[in-house]
Formats: sequence, C-alpha cells, structure tokens
Amino acid sequence: MVTFAGATSSCQTEDGQYDVTVNFRGKNGQETPKSTIIAFYAFMSKPITNPSSGRRLIFDVLTTKQDSGYNSHTGVFTSPKTGTYVFVLVVRLYSALHSIQLMINNSVYGITFLNAKKADSTVSSAVVANVSKGDTAYVRTHSTYKGMGNIY
Repeated sequence: MVTFAGATSSCQTEDGQYDVTVNFRGKNGQETPKSTIIAFYAFMSKPITNPSSGRRLIFDVLTTKQDSGYNSHTGVFTSPKTGTYVFVLVVRLYSALHSIQLMINNSVYGITFLNAKKADSTVSSAVVANVSKGDTAYVRTHSTYKGMGNIY
C-alpha cells in the first residue's frame, strides 16, 4: 500500500535524481510503479517545401530524449505509459501560410494557423491530453486546408 501524497517542490540533484518535498494528502491506495519522466525535444533539419495537405511533419533531429517513445524516422510518438501529457509545438514560416494539426490516435487535438506574408514568424501551441499506453501522436499539415510556402 502507498499513501497518496503531493510534491510541493522539487529540484534535480547532480546525479540526475530529484529531491522532493512531500506533503501528506490523505488515504491509502494501490501501489503504483515509480514515476518516470517522459520527454523529448526534436526539430527538423531542413525545410519542407510546399507540403501537401495532411502531410506528417517529421522532426528528424532528436536532441533530448528520456524514455520518450518518439521515432525520429516516422515522426510518431508512441506513449510508453498511460498518463497526462503536455505536447508543445513551435512552427516557423517565412513568406508562407499554413495550418498545422496535432493528432492523437488519428483525431485532431490541436490546430494552429500562421499567415507570415513577407515575414519570418513562428506560431506555438500547447495541448494537455490524457493518453493511454500505446496511443500515438504526430504533427501534420491541415488535412483539408492547402497552405503555401515552406515550413522550417
């Protein structure tokens, strides 16, 4: 049995572990596996020229990865465990306009749109979603809206 508790503060130690201050929260419950941080940071190494509608964006350079589940060859994230995830996406355009969709299990969970006429601009989006182990997520150009220009 484990007592439910909540962390009020934490900091990473030199050995990569975490020191956590815990406050008691109440009743006992089922023991759960040790929490794991699942994170990755990826970007595209080259622009995509005039992508078609519904094209998956592949962020092929993976610089940070911790139990991530992200495949830099397919552009698909497969959730290694059930939980609440935060997906953050930043897209850069120059003299272009595009709408980008975050897909989870082939359903739209977030949409961005940017019209960068003769300008260098970025748009960002954050989505919080409950995801089950084995669920997939990826980013694509809008399925029906054909943008124009390059995505960087």
